[in-house]
Amino acid sequence: MKKILLLCFILFGSLALEAQITANMKLVDSTTSFKPLIATLTRGGLIKTATFHFYELNDKINQKSLYPNPEILVYQEGKKYKMKIQGIEKLIAVNKLQEVIESNIDGNFKGYDGNTSFRLVNQDVWKQDYPTGTIFTNLFRPAVTIYLSSEGYKMIIEGVVEDPILVKKN
Repeated sequence: MKKILLLCFILFGSLALEAQITANMKLVDSTTSFKPLIATLTRGGLIKTATFHFYELNDKINQKSLYPNPEILVYQEGKKYKMKIQGIEKLIAVNKLQEVIESNIDGNFKGYDGNTSFRLVNQDVWKQDYPTGTIFTNLFRPAVTIYLSSEGYKMIIEGVVEDPILVKKN
């Protein structure tokens, strides 16, 4: 009985996905995530694929993938992108990011206070563009990802669980 229910669930899930994919959508990437997706996926989150493309989640999801390294399919329709993540039934609207910088903060990172400058090991210096509160931490050379979003440049600091912060190049 359990096997029949599981088979029905898989069949219904694949039919539901097929209903979401239109004839105008073209499969442009079939890959996995670069790092395990262990956190809850939320709007504004960033996914780096094994093909080294970056996508910003543009839908309300608030769900975890059932798989740590799920298969990912990316479809394009005109200028819009949709992503299918294994273990999540609906297609997710995403923005394909073109401008992404990966580096590390140079030295100790003690946090930020709304007016902080960040010197990176690649010699770039970025400054907070909007006061977003105060975070205290103690990390050594944390990895950072800086990307251009519709709101401006955002920075994600590995080891800091807060939302990405807005930054500008100094």
